[in-house]
Amino acid sequence: MPLLPVSFRRWLRFLSFSLMALASHAALAGGPPMAGMPRLSTLAAPGWDASGAGSNAVNASDASSSSNTSAAANTAGDSPTMARIRERGRILLGYRQTAIPFSYVDAQDQPAGLAWALCQRIVLALQREMAMPALRITPVRVIEQMRGPLVKADAIDIDCAPSTVTAAREQQVAFSLPYYAAHVRLLVRRGAGIESIDDLRGLRLVVVQGTTAERLVRARHAGAGFQLLMARDYDDAFRMLRQRRAQALALDDVLLEGLRATSKTPHAYRIVGEPLSDRPEYYALVLPKDDPVFKDKVDTALAALFRRAEMARLQRESFQTALSPHRHGLAPEACEASAQTLALWAQGASYGATQEAGASSSAAGS
Repeated sequence: MPLLPVSFRRWLRFLSFSLMALASHAALAGGPPMAGMPRLSTLAAPGWDASGAGSNAVNASDASSSSNTSAAANTAGDSPTMARIRERGRILLGYRQTAIPFSYVDAQDQPAGLAWALCQRIVLALQREMAMPALRITPVRVIEQMRGPLVKADAIDIDCAPSTVTAAREQQVAFSLPYYAAHVRLLVRRGAGIESIDDLRGLRLVVVQGTTAERLVRARHAGAGFQLLMARDYDDAFRMLRQRRAQALALDDVLLEGLRATSKTPHAYRIVGEPLSDRPEYYALVLPKDDPVFKDKVDTALAALFRRAEMARLQRESFQTALSPHRHGLAPEACEASAQTLALWAQGASYGATQEAGASSSAAGS
């Protein structure tokens, strides 16, 4: 029997990762498999004239790893991820549809948000590092449950969305330097009489499947006595709350504020209760595992932002932008960086300096 074409075998590998991930998450929730296959398009990378470069279609082989990646990396001096990027002439960036204000689509159905803006700065650094001024961006729309499998299958190079760093996830993927600190809380209808998770006995609480909020509320499920509902994404979860199929939604507070602000009636909802965990949720970009060279390039670009006032400016601009479709903005207090977020920036800013200091010490001792 003749072998299948290489490109087709690569696509089968990617598809098998996707189907296995969907099946495992559906089994965990006791529900049916959910749609989450990537939506692909191609954009010019920021800051470069890419007219006439590339096409607007994505080949199936673009969404998978190359069997010759390691050899190509050694030849070009690149990491495996950078070798794939160089081979296809594009970088594949994951994004969300409704993870406001970090990763969402604007009125023109284009990716936007703070995490997306960070990825644009990283791409600029990679263009210079790899001497590829015509490098193009291919946005890949995914849902939360698919971010890990898509990164593992080389279907995205960086997931530009709010993802919490956890030890379990670090077994599957790598994370960049963290860039934001959030807390899981509840969103409820104003006047519902709900002030905390303890007020939900006999009521329905919805969470997005595959999020850290799911893990936290499952730990409180038996004691609090609420009914747990699962949603496939943020928009689906808020729809359940809006249609009164659920009385509360558990999610990171900044994402809850984004959902509230973009509703038709933002004043009909409020965020309540103490954080469901004593530890904050630290957001980072999701990267391929076992590629320390690529991670170093990403972290170096982020550290440069943290050392400058540009990081604070990017957050203010991303959070203060009037959000489609109803043109409501986030609450002013949500737009300012918290003390925990500022501490992350300060810690991350030392990354490049630490690397340089180590290199200097080695050189001095040699």
